[in-house]
Amino acid sequence: MNNWLICNLTNLKMRILITGFVVFVIWCFISAWLYNDKLLPAMKKPVTVQTISESQTNVADSLMKLKALMPKELLIYFEFNDAKFKTDPLTDKSIAEFKAWLDKYSGSMLSVIGNTDLVGTDEYNKALGLRRALVVAKYLQEKGINSGRIITESRGKSKPIADYLTSEGRAKNRRTEISIKMQ
Repeated sequence: MNNWLICNLTNLKMRILITGFVVFVIWCFISAWLYNDKLLPAMKKPVTVQTISESQTNVADSLMKLKALMPKELLIYFEFNDAKFKTDPLTDKSIAEFKAWLDKYSGSMLSVIGNTDLVGTDEYNKALGLRRALVVAKYLQEKGINSGRIITESRGKSKPIADYLTSEGRAKNRRTEISIKMQ
């Protein structure tokens, strides 16, 4: 009985080894066929090189230079549940840069987007964000920027730049963003 079991186990091991060897040989043939008939011809095909003309490069470079010269985004912060802001010399200097840019580049617009913190309903925060944007837009008009060049909108609480867990984070989210939009 013991010899019979040993003999069957030996036969089973041999069958497993032979089956593994046959699978390995089949795999070798298939992989050699794939490599020789599919991959090598694909690797030997000529590669087309797309050249970029000098004028395209110059346009891209000039756009990057123009973007680098563009005034940086200005953030104006607000108190909780309030749409009043205090101006300061730095804010006025940034607004003067925006005005000079708009005067120089007629295809650009000024985007004024009001944001709020998390406190309040979506509808209330949308309205508060819009009030903040409109107050800033009015101030921009007082500084000589044409109202037709100003786009105002409200994001409410949908685009925070800081967390809502701390009072400092919530204060950073109560803001109006002013930036240049090229058309």
